[in-house]
Amino acid sequence: MSVSDPRIGSQIGEYSVDDLLGEGGMGKVYTATGPDGGRVALKLVKDDYARDETFRRRFYREARIAQTVQHPNVVPVLDTGEHEGLPYMAQRFIEGDQEGRSLSLDDKLKRDGQLDVQTAVQVCTDVAAGLEALWAAGMVHRDVKPANILLDESGRAYITDFGLAKDTQGSLLTLPGQALGSMDYMAPEQIRGEQVGAATDIYALGCVMYECMCGRPPFAEVQGMRILWAHLQDPPPDPRAARPDMTDEFANALLTALQKDAAQRPQSAGEYARMLAAAAG
Repeated sequence: MSVSDPRIGSQIGEYSVDDLLGEGGMGKVYTATGPDGGRVALKLVKDDYARDETFRRRFYREARIAQTVQHPNVVPVLDTGEHEGLPYMAQRFIEGDQEGRSLSLDDKLKRDGQLDVQTAVQVCTDVAAGLEALWAAGMVHRDVKPANILLDESGRAYITDFGLAKDTQGSLLTLPGQALGSMDYMAPEQIRGEQVGAATDIYALGCVMYECMCGRPPFAEVQGMRILWAHLQDPPPDPRAARPDMTDEFANALLTALQKDAAQRPQSAGEYARMLAAAAG
């Protein structure tokens, strides 16, 4: 992706950095080669976060928990450490195509625009299973979005990037480069700075499924910070306007995860996936 990054060709812990995969608000992601010759995705935290002791404690605590999660729809965390004072996390590299490149759901949506119903349901089923494994381990993802869902060559979906979000998205709004990337998927309770839980991830998953079917998140047309008000107060646009082929039953099932009141959403991610599958026929 880039040869200008000074870390390419360097050693971070036991990992030899090969290339830059991407950069987000909290850090950079590289492809790297491990001591066994295997390929990993190496995530290096940015300086600003590395200096935040609260963030560091949370990062390592959740990384330790993540290392205990063994599930076919969760990208495994293989190792954590520090390099020149910057925390890093090594995860299994998920190959998304025959050329060995990475493919996120965000990449796929940008390429294809929308997903067919059966593909969307399968993605939802996979992500739901991964989220429930994280919840069982005591984690709430807090940043479910297409960029944090990886797809392998067979189309299996994996949830990744857990442990990198703060306790509430509201606390991220003042941090540069973070809020705009996630506001499309923020649950009302996150915006209000309330306690987050499984229902928060279910709301975000509903936004992701809406985007899979319609080609954009539910409030993508809302400008600037008003999107926060939309999540709090506005009903999502009827998805059938963007997908006239969508049945009433599927549209109603799709929107159940986008209830403003967390108690009115499906009680589990698996239940939501099953509702979509049943509605899809």
